[in-house]
Amino acid sequence: MTATTTGAALLAVAEKTERSPLLYAWWAAQLGVLIALGWGGYRLVRAWRARRAEQDTEDGQW
Repeated sequence: MTATTTGAALLAVAEKTERSPLLYAWWAAQLGVLIALGWGGYRLVRAWRARRAEQDTEDGQW
């Protein structure tokens, strides 16, 4: 590599990129969806366990 190529590569790496506010909004939306999916899964498992525990007590297994 020549000195010019090396200097250009260093400048390209050192450039600070400006991120759009829309990118942060997109990340926030994605995080919201991820949290909603996790919460929904948690509620499904909780409801399933409650129903199963209720059936077990009715059957006299526990």
